[in-house]
Amino acid sequence: MKICKALLSLLMTCSIISSGVAMSASAADSDTYNDITYSTESKEEDQLTVPEQYHKVGSPSVEPTSQADTVAAASVTTQTPYNVFDIYDAHQKYVKLHSGDKSMMYKKTEGIDVSYAQGKIDWKTVKASGIDYAIIRAGYGNANKYPNQVDTWFKYNIEEAQKAGVDVGIYWYSYAFDTEAARCEAESCCQVIKDYNITYPVYFDIEEERHKQLSTAQVSSIIDTFCSTVESRGYCAGIYSFSSLLNTKIYQQVLDKYAVWVAHWDVAAPGYSYDYGMWQYNAKGRVNGISTEVDLDHCYINYPYLISPDTYKPDGRETDSSEKLYPLSMNKGVAKGIDVSVWQGKIEWDKVKASGIDYAVVRAGYGNDASQTDKYFKANIEGAEKAGLNCGVYWYSYATSAEDAVREAEACYEVIKGHKFGYPVYYAVEDASFASLSNQQITEIINAFCSVLEKKGYYVGVKSYANFLNTRIDPSVYSKYDVWVAHYGVSKPAFNKNFNMWQFTNEGKVNGIKGYVNCNYAYLDFPKVMKNAHINGF
Repeated sequence: MKICKALLSLLMTCSIISSGVAMSASAADSDTYNDITYSTESKEEDQLTVPEQYHKVGSPSVEPTSQADTVAAASVTTQTPYNVFDIYDAHQKYVKLHSGDKSMMYKKTEGIDVSYAQGKIDWKTVKASGIDYAIIRAGYGNANKYPNQVDTWFKYNIEEAQKAGVDVGIYWYSYAFDTEAARCEAESCCQVIKDYNITYPVYFDIEEERHKQLSTAQVSSIIDTFCSTVESRGYCAGIYSFSSLLNTKIYQQVLDKYAVWVAHWDVAAPGYSYDYGMWQYNAKGRVNGISTEVDLDHCYINYPYLISPDTYKPDGRETDSSEKLYPLSMNKGVAKGIDVSVWQGKIEWDKVKASGIDYAVVRAGYGNDASQTDKYFKANIEGAEKAGLNCGVYWYSYATSAEDAVREAEACYEVIKGHKFGYPVYYAVEDASFASLSNQQITEIINAFCSVLEKKGYYVGVKSYANFLNTRIDPSVYSKYDVWVAHYGVSKPAFNKNFNMWQFTNEGKVNGIKGYVNCNYAYLDFPKVMKNAHINGF
C-alpha cells in the first residue's frame, strides 16, 4: 500500500486528537473586510482543461497535473523557513498502535461545501440524497476583530448537518496577505469551531486575486502560519484552492505537510497531481434539500477514521488501496525511454532494446567546457544507435549567468556536432545551485543556452522537476522550447503547462543496466518530427 507524505503527516497528527477538521473551499462574501469590498464569490479562473497543442510542431492532448520533487525540494529549502520533517517513524508508531487499520485508509465519499449563500438547507433531505459529508464555511478574515465575519448560517449548518448524520469539515475563507493576519484568521476559526466535533480537516481557503500577486514564498508562509496554528489547537489542517494556484504559488514542503483540497471544474481529472485528498469537481451542482446551486466534491481519504479511529464505524466501503478511487492516470505516451550517464556504467544496449525500451536520452556533459564531456557519452550513443534505439541528449547546467549559459551551449555543441538525434537536445536545469538565483536570472540562462543551439539547427528543450518548472521559470520559455518534466510516484506530473516528455521514476530496472535508471514516457513522435523538419542532424 502506498501512503503519501501528506497522508502520513495526517496520520501522525490525527493519532493524538479526538476532534477533527474539514476540507475547505468556497466563496467570499460581499461584506467589507478592513474597509475593502470584496466580490460575492471567487471561482476558478485559470481552468486547466486539455491544454492547447504544444511547441512548433504540435503535441498530443496531454492533461498535465496531479508529490515531493527531490532536487526541487532541496533547492527551495535554502530559500524558505520550511523543513520537510521525517514522519515515517511516527507512521510506524501509529500502525503499531492500530494494528490491522491499513484496510481503512481510503474510502470514496461524496460531499458538498456550503456557506450562507445556500440559505436554509434541509439537511435530512441532503443526507437522504446520498451526501456523506459537508465542508461548512465557519467564516472569513479576522473574526476576532470583526465578529460579524462569522458565517451567518454556520451554527445552523453544522448543528443540523450533524443531527442528520452528515460528517462535517470546516473551511475558512482568507483575506490574509501576511503571516500575522493568517495567524489571526486561524485563531478566529478555532474560536468559532471549538465547541463542535469535526471529522474532516479544517481547511484554509486561499483564492483571492491579490494572493496571485504575492510571491511563492509569501503565499507559502501565509498558508503554513494558518495551518500550523490550527494544528497547534488540536485539529488536522488543510489547504484549499484552485489547481493553478496550488501548482504555482506554494512550495512543495508546505503542500506535503497538510491535506490538500483541489478545485478544478468540468474536467476528467484535476489539473494537479501531487497528493490530494479531495476534489471539488463542480461549482453548479444540484442536491435535494438545497434550493440553490452548490459545490460538489469527491473525497478519497477516509478522514473520519483517521481523525477518530476509536469511534469510527465502518460501512464496508473502506480499502487499503487508493488505486481505483482516484481519476484515471495519464497514459504512457507513444514511446518509452531511459536517460543515462556515467552513473549507469557500461550498458548492454542489445538487452536494453530487447526489454522494450524505444529511446535513450544520453548525458553529453556538464558545465561550460567541452572537456567536461560525460565519460560514457560516446559509448552510450554508439551502443544505443547500434542496438536500434533513437537518441536524444541532455547537458547538465551549472550556469550562474546568461554568459555562462552561452559557454555551456558552445561546449555542448562541440560534443554533439556530427551526430543525428531523433530526440531533443535538453538543457537540464535542476542543480541545487539555482536556488540562489532569481527567476529572471534562471529564465535568462535557459533562453541563452536554448537560443544558441536552436540557431545551430537543434530541437531544444528544458528539463527539470515539476515544482521548479512551475515556480522558478517564466512561462514564456514554454512557448518557445519543449519541456521534459521530472515527477516521481504520481499518476500525472504536476506541471501546469504543456510537455512532451515525463521522467516518471528514478528507480527503474531495465535489462542490460546494473542498478537503477531513470525511465520516461514521450508524448510526441520526435524522430518523425526531426526527419520531416530536417533538424538535429537530419
